[in-house]
Amino acid sequence: MRAAVRSSIAADDWRILRALSLYRLLLAVLLLILYYSGYAPRFFEQVDGEVFQFAGLGYLAIAIGLMVPLSMRWPSVATQTIVQYLADLVCLVPLMWASTGVPSGLGMLLIMPTVGASLILSARVSLLMAATAALALLGEETLRLYQIPSGGAAFTETGILGTLVLITAIVTNAVAERARRSEALAARVGSDLASLTRLNERIVEQMGAGAIVVDHNQQIRLINAAARRLLSLTAVPGEQRLHDAAPRLGAAFANWKHGKPISAEPLAPAPGAEEVIIRFSSLGSDPDAPALIILDDAREARARAQQLKLAALGRLSASIAHEIRNPLAAISNAGQLLAENPDRNPEDERLLGMIQRHSDRINRIINDILALSRRETGSPAVIAVPTWLQRAVLQYRESVATAKRDIRIEMATSAFDVVFDPNHLQQILVNLWDNAFQHGGEKIAVTVRCLRVGPTRKPCIDVEDTGRGIEPELVDRIFEPFFTTAHQGTGLGLYLARELCEYNQASLSYVPRTEGGACFRLALMEVKAAR
Repeated sequence: MRAAVRSSIAADDWRILRALSLYRLLLAVLLLILYYSGYAPRFFEQVDGEVFQFAGLGYLAIAIGLMVPLSMRWPSVATQTIVQYLADLVCLVPLMWASTGVPSGLGMLLIMPTVGASLILSARVSLLMAATAALALLGEETLRLYQIPSGGAAFTETGILGTLVLITAIVTNAVAERARRSEALAARVGSDLASLTRLNERIVEQMGAGAIVVDHNQQIRLINAAARRLLSLTAVPGEQRLHDAAPRLGAAFANWKHGKPISAEPLAPAPGAEEVIIRFSSLGSDPDAPALIILDDAREARARAQQLKLAALGRLSASIAHEIRNPLAAISNAGQLLAENPDRNPEDERLLGMIQRHSDRINRIINDILALSRRETGSPAVIAVPTWLQRAVLQYRESVATAKRDIRIEMATSAFDVVFDPNHLQQILVNLWDNAFQHGGEKIAVTVRCLRVGPTRKPCIDVEDTGRGIEPELVDRIFEPFFTTAHQGTGLGLYLARELCEYNQASLSYVPRTEGGACFRLALMEVKAAR
């Protein structure tokens, strides 16, 4: 910034020096015209023609010669200013001597060079130049007194003129110095303001929320990247009106300007745009002051609300798990006591085995829920598909031995090994199977299909059923905690299944089907990909 200020001041100094050079050239030409036209005696009482002509021609030659270094800007501007000022003294003093001295009025021609030099030079140097001019004037009058006794000497006028030159130098330099300080301050303030403006623009551009500044005519003055994304604008609208860029947002802004209540519900500001939450604020007290419009992505707001639900779910899950553990321990102990009965028959053995296995399974589920609430990871292992699936289906059928449930395994690709916590995967599949039979009925068929999807051939497990399927308007909510369409459901099954998938670096998604029924896809991590 300081370099820029110094560069600006230097450019101004060269312009002043160029103006002084033109002034000097015009002055020399004018004086020679007066002399050669014969009008010089009319302006001056006495004129020494030979000296006047010689001094005038010398002044013209010096004026032309000084333009050469000026055009080259070498040497420095201060050096050239001093040389030019001394040249003015060397030429104007003989011209005064050739006329009637200071009373001729030619001494006043030093005022303009004094002003120019004082604008460029420092206070000390400019005062030195002015003092030199005053002494030169006094010396000219003293020499005139001794060489032309009859002409007399005007020391009073000389003193007044010398004092005027000194005062001019002092005042002009003070004004120039103050102007330099003001220019430096203005440049510094302007630079700070420009930096602050760039900083504000950068902050606004990188804001996560959309920001739009519009005037009272709805002309868009500023819009950041987030707002363009939320409004589905591919380019900066420039001087486009808000109503043209986003009709619904423009209508809401007009209602706000007229004092009408604004709905707090999310709004799609333009066709095809995402829903946003809108906030208006004025940027001034004037009714025609610009307004700031903040756009918050409604999906992010819902995600924040979802996080609050998740926190509550964590506390609820931990409480439920602790409450279940006590009766589960009693059931497990009772089964162990029954197993100690020596008179048990083979059917009792089978039932006791089922009690023990499923008690252990429930205990693992409780542990998983507690781990989920504490944000703990599972214990991943290599699972060979579909061999593991066959055992999982067998265990599931044992848990629902009283109901006939048709579960089939199909391989749409060659077998693959995946990395997953076996207990987590078992719990996920059980949740999906339970949902299918609970919402579709016991007579439906469930197909577990192993396949590879996409150009990366990612291993997946699809769980399909032949039931009623899921209504399109409910698809976006099925993974929300506590959302259920069953009267006795908890709404936690699909949510916990998806969370367990994320803990195992997998994903669970719903795949729409045209032939009816529901399909959930588990995208898994293959062993070779994990390495």
